[in-house]
Amino acid sequence: MNYKFLYVDNLLYNLSKFKNKKICAMVKANAYGHDIKNIVEILKSNVDYFGVVNVEEGKIVRKICDNPILICSKISDVKTCKQYSLDMMVENDEDIKKSIKIGYLNNLHLKLNCGMNRYGCNSQLNLKIINHLLMENEITLKSIYTHFSQCNNKFLTKKAYNKFLNLKKEISQNPLICFGGSGIYNYNFNYDMIRIGIGLYGYGNNLLPVMEIYSTVNKVFFAQKGDYIGYGKKYKVRQNGFYAVVGLGYGDGLRRNLSGQFSVKINNKLYNSVGNICMDAFFVQVDDSVCPGDKVCVMWNAEEMANKIHTISYEILTGFSNLRGKTILKYN
Repeated sequence: MNYKFLYVDNLLYNLSKFKNKKICAMVKANAYGHDIKNIVEILKSNVDYFGVVNVEEGKIVRKICDNPILICSKISDVKTCKQYSLDMMVENDEDIKKSIKIGYLNNLHLKLNCGMNRYGCNSQLNLKIINHLLMENEITLKSIYTHFSQCNNKFLTKKAYNKFLNLKKEISQNPLICFGGSGIYNYNFNYDMIRIGIGLYGYGNNLLPVMEIYSTVNKVFFAQKGDYIGYGKKYKVRQNGFYAVVGLGYGDGLRRNLSGQFSVKINNKLYNSVGNICMDAFFVQVDDSVCPGDKVCVMWNAEEMANKIHTISYEILTGFSNLRGKTILKYN
């Protein structure tokens, strides 16, 4: 059986590191692979907002709590947003006109593009048009916000912040200011709410990972020198020894290009994985102390795993959204 362990105390500890601002907890992509329903249930009394990426995610969160929910992406289905009281990102006058047409005017958040070039308005002329629409229709924005793309670069981040301030001047109201971007908390900028993503789940300075992935040893076998293990004859046994088959694979979110590049913990001891990862299983070189049924910790630090295949922790974590197994809440 496969298990996803969520360490509740670690989650709340991470949240506490950001609590001198209002909090928008990002739970998009199944809460970064951590299980959106469990994370929202744990956090609903501790945060001001939840952030999602589409209407479907917003509906899941709304069934669990009454907190404000911000959809941080382009929206075409304004009617459903109104039905479920989902706040919407707007970035141009067309977005606002859609909301006016549906009569959904008081749940809008204006996004400014300060260098990310994904969503948001970066034209002072367009902002003048937006401001006129807001005034004409007596619309009060819930927030003005942006996303910083390179928080590890102080020069570019401060440049982006100054751009935000200049663009914001075109809007003749002063709503809540919300910033997002890993590391923005380390800057002494003037804002009211922070959108926390990866930091909430334990990746950043002095934070604690929230999720671990476990499986079990399905089989232990003895292999002879010269035998091949797994698909494609990619791993050749160099000396006689024991190997285990662990019941978790790329169908559960364990990246196939991690094949032979990561270790696992069995009975508090590290063992190396070998051979190509299968859809439902992978192989580990073990010793005679390992037995079928032993618990296997497959992932305990996504950053370490990500570094082995030159990717980012986000990709490792969200991959485990597909885990075929139980989610268990753990308390320290």
